[in-house]
Amino acid sequence: MTESRKLVFRDRGPPAAARPAAEPWTVLVVDDDEQVHEMTRLLLRDLEFDGRPFKCVSANSAAEAAAILALAPEIPVVLLDVVMETPDAGLRLVRHIREELNNPRIRIILRTGQPGDAPEREVVLAHDINDYKSKADLTAQKMFTALIGALRAWRDITTIADLNQALSDLNASLEQKVTERTRKLEDSTEALTRSKLRAETALSRETEAKRQLRQFLSMVSHEFRTPLAIIDSSAQMLRLHAEKGDPSSLPRIDTIRGGVQRLLGLIDTCLADEQLDSGRIVLHEKAFDLTTMIDVAIAHHRVAAPSHSYATKLESPLMVWGDPGMVGLVINNLLGNAIKYSPENTEIRIIARHENGDIELNVIDQGIGIPAEDLTAIFERFHRASNASGIPGSGIGLHMVHQIVEMHGGCVGVQSYVGKGSCFTVRLRPVPNQAAEKTP
Repeated sequence: MTESRKLVFRDRGPPAAARPAAEPWTVLVVDDDEQVHEMTRLLLRDLEFDGRPFKCVSANSAAEAAAILALAPEIPVVLLDVVMETPDAGLRLVRHIREELNNPRIRIILRTGQPGDAPEREVVLAHDINDYKSKADLTAQKMFTALIGALRAWRDITTIADLNQALSDLNASLEQKVTERTRKLEDSTEALTRSKLRAETALSRETEAKRQLRQFLSMVSHEFRTPLAIIDSSAQMLRLHAEKGDPSSLPRIDTIRGGVQRLLGLIDTCLADEQLDSGRIVLHEKAFDLTTMIDVAIAHHRVAAPSHSYATKLESPLMVWGDPGMVGLVINNLLGNAIKYSPENTEIRIIARHENGDIELNVIDQGIGIPAEDLTAIFERFHRASNASGIPGSGIGLHMVHQIVEMHGGCVGVQSYVGKGSCFTVRLRPVPNQAAEKTP
């Protein structure tokens, strides 16, 4: 074995303090011959692989080796004698390593001084070893070559095993995440199903409530009109007699007739609002002059409310594309509100003009105004400003105005100051070019 002294020796280089010592490769030498241990340590003393030196750990029997491997399963290579405390002690240790210690990574190089007792073919086929060497033929070079091959195999096996373990851990983590995400999705789906059920139930109840409201309004319209008409006609007869015999009762009779008209107006307003809200009103759009419609509305209110003055500033013509009846309802509602919430002998101003491609209408009063906290909800159904108590009203008119204007593709807004008055602004679409060309 002296020829092994010609192997590649480690370059000692700078002093040991100049660089950190690399972790050595551990080789477990299992043999009952102390000279074999000494020779192996001598041969490996100045050799290195992959920048790392070798370190020998000695075991003089298979039992001692089994104890060492139980505590240090990470040892990469074992140089194992066959015949030790028993003729097959080394082969028994092989089975113990593979089967009981369950260590498939360690590379086992079998060395025997009596090949006849353990024939190579039989041993290699019957036992999970990685190399078979006869001590008589094992030179330093051959031993070094066998060790290098075993270490490379151990390193590759270890790398693959570590990667497989990392992959297994990753798969387990992913499975856990998928399980958690699935559970969260199931919880979300269940919550969504419950929310959907609640929404469907609420929608069903709302639909039923609207149906009942329509029935109620229809009943009110039918059942109330006849007795109200009887009351009104009777009041007219009483008025005719009072004019001849009891003029002092005329104001009371007019109060009765005014109450009847307010009830009829409220019924008509509620029916129209319900039809707008349900979408059952179909617009009959055409081109018409908004200026003419405003003049007619003002003329009516001058007669109905002569205690107010009216000022207009109207561009003419102001051709609008829409349903004249619905737009007329908007104008009359805004004028009626301005009169109702303004003191007597105050002025109502109406301005209508072209503005940025639209038709803009302003209805301005000098009334009680709307508190700032009510402005955002003023167009909601049944909403009335906090300072409107004591003034008759249903809170439906402005809601209808908002709906009608939106149906026409326009918008409505308000500026108001308490004690100073309000300005309602409506913007409507002008007549489209093609429709304007067809209008006579």
